[in-house]
Amino acid sequence: MILRTCILLIAICIYALVSFPWQESRSNSNKSDLVVLGTNRNKDVTESSGLAFSRQIPDAIWTINDSGNADRAFLLQTNGKLLAEIKLKEARNIDWEALADFEIDGKPYLMIADVGDNARRRKSYQLYFFPEPDLHQQIKTAGDKPVKKTVKPKQIEFNYEDGPKNCEAIGVDSNNQKIWLVEKVAFGASRKKTPGVYALDFSLKSKKKTRVAKRIADFPIRNVTGMDFSDDGKSLIIRNYLNAHLYTRLDDQPWSELINETTPRAVLLPIQRQGEAICFTPDSQALIVTSEFISQPIWKVKHTAQRPPENKK
Repeated sequence: MILRTCILLIAICIYALVSFPWQESRSNSNKSDLVVLGTNRNKDVTESSGLAFSRQIPDAIWTINDSGNADRAFLLQTNGKLLAEIKLKEARNIDWEALADFEIDGKPYLMIADVGDNARRRKSYQLYFFPEPDLHQQIKTAGDKPVKKTVKPKQIEFNYEDGPKNCEAIGVDSNNQKIWLVEKVAFGASRKKTPGVYALDFSLKSKKKTRVAKRIADFPIRNVTGMDFSDDGKSLIIRNYLNAHLYTRLDDQPWSELINETTPRAVLLPIQRQGEAICFTPDSQALIVTSEFISQPIWKVKHTAQRPPENKK
């Protein structure tokens, strides 16, 4: 079994390197500093599939488990300590695969994306969002016990304009009231099938019962598992199991134009057992990444994002 796993990993790495010649190689990517901040040893957080930095608690991250788990979000100190557990009332974890943080009128929010669909058979997908609770005082007085709280989120139901998709990556562009989703296509899928980038209206005034995500760009990297927009509005990171891809824009260049017309810069990620989650730090200068399974490191990945993007043409 171990030999088979090693052979499979080697095959995937070779496939990734030869399949995307336009992508910078890992050896030529910008030098990154990899730092272990802590270890997630919490038995309740075994499938960290989404990640968002807390806007209320310093040095803390939110994460979720995916399908087959309870409808809860977890707040971890970056050293791995479990600080809080949030139960989402009237929410169902069909396949929670992504998490995002954002602001509306200066108020911090979290969004949990129930968008996983390996069989591509779901008729609709759900996004749950709610104000991030300020648990500072409760955490301070709770000692070593995690704070427990229940929230009732608002819900957005949507589908894709071109049929069901499997997705594990979302990001919220609050300035333009758009939710972004990147399709997950497996390494072994047909080379003719290019993963798509979709945008969904996030206007809170919309009264549409089911919204429609529209394809606005191609992203020919397979097995995308996470994404995030930086707080300063200048950078977008998209990861898969092997590495990450950084887009940096100038001024207010449209994100769809940036993805369609420029080549992202490779950001070296640590080798992870099953890395699916990623988010920017509040200063936008580094990334946090986690992996599924227990006793996995919480990594901080420093990056440099000053160089302008390269034009594909």
